[in-house]
Amino acid sequence: MRAFTKKSIKDLLQYEPEKKLIHQIVYNIGRNGYPTFEDWFDKKQKLNIDKIFDCNSGVKFDWSEFGNFSKATSYIDFISPSNRFMNSEEDIIDREKRRIPRIVDGGSITLGSFRRMNSPSIITLYLDNIQISFWTIIFKLICGKKYKFTQEKIEELAKLAIYKTLFHELFHLFIDAQSYLSEHFKYNFEIDETLAVAFSRIQIGYETKNHSFISDYLDLAYSYTSDGYKDWVNYKGEEQFIHKLIEYIAIDKNLIDLGQEVTPIVEGLLYSIIENPNTEVNILHS
Repeated sequence: MRAFTKKSIKDLLQYEPEKKLIHQIVYNIGRNGYPTFEDWFDKKQKLNIDKIFDCNSGVKFDWSEFGNFSKATSYIDFISPSNRFMNSEEDIIDREKRRIPRIVDGGSITLGSFRRMNSPSIITLYLDNIQISFWTIIFKLICGKKYKFTQEKIEELAKLAIYKTLFHELFHLFIDAQSYLSEHFKYNFEIDETLAVAFSRIQIGYETKNHSFISDYLDLAYSYTSDGYKDWVNYKGEEQFIHKLIEYIAIDKNLIDLGQEVTPIVEGLLYSIIENPNTEVNILHS
């Protein structure tokens, strides 16, 4: 496998530049009339949480004071099955399970969602939820690992928080396209989410540097306990991922029996669709 091109990411985020999204998450810049987080950092650009978070009692403020009206309170809300709210309408699939649901990863407690292709498809990033997930992981790392974060490190992690969700939803785009290409394909919620998480984590790996604070951040961000999502660890290796993907998208067994190597074919399909996506990216708050 190979990395998703940065040019493609910039093209997808053309109406909401990457830097602008990072600043909204990190500094709360862009919410007209609401205070920013800029005073969370000292003159040396180091994060000081003393006024905003207590390691025993939690946050010392109400997120709504900063214009964030998410129903979530922690990153745990996005990885725990007991807190995942799904809309029944969005869970409906066709009787033959030939297509993915109309909206994948829907509901009020979600970081992103994908609406299947309808000239075009739509990926939505929920910035309020991403912001809360991001900052509560940061707080946990400071309290549990005693990290001291600079603005540079915080911005680097915020970029990964955006990419994590974007890669996940782009995988659903690939599966949507694949449902048109393979007559044998059948949608399976748990396998779909398992592979979406695995693909996201593999791609994030291409973006990261060898720093412990990044590894620890990602360990928490990907610590899913929900059915399907949690099984991504079985396919975190590129070889395991591709083999499961080949099985899931139902490549004709006759082709394999004839001795044709299908791995490069599937990888080619994956990247040709994801790097030339028929999709729009929407940025929503609450």
